[in-house]
Amino acid sequence: MKYWKDEAEPVKAFVTLWETLSREQEFIDGMKKVNQLIWFDYTEDGPDCSFHVDGRDGKFIVKAGKPAEAPDLTMSLSADNAHLSWANKLNPVMAITRGQIKVKGSATGLLKLAPKLKKVALYYEQILKDFGWADKLAK
Repeated sequence: MKYWKDEAEPVKAFVTLWETLSREQEFIDGMKKVNQLIWFDYTEDGPDCSFHVDGRDGKFIVKAGKPAEAPDLTMSLSADNAHLSWANKLNPVMAITRGQIKVKGSATGLLKLAPKLKKVALYYEQILKDFGWADKLAK
């Protein structure tokens, strides 16, 4: 991994990001429209390198690791590509077409949130700074 020292770092950053988003009304509304259990699978970088978001039935629950139930959508990619995606430096649609992100299930709903990536990137940048990881943004 280019950006992370171990598999725990990206999970900490990404779970914190999504927990932050879960308190913002526009993302709450967006996840209601997505209405899926989504697993962000970064296990190519370590067996515990993943998290999930349960946006079904009006919920917005974020947890580290693989969900106990079968996800409606699995997004498989490296933790480095996830970092670039959350920082709005990797276009998710292009990454899917190039095979940098592998999708299992319907990503249509989640891709509707793609226009919000610029705002997500602002939250993500602040989270990295709060953790003392601003150097990860410069890479």
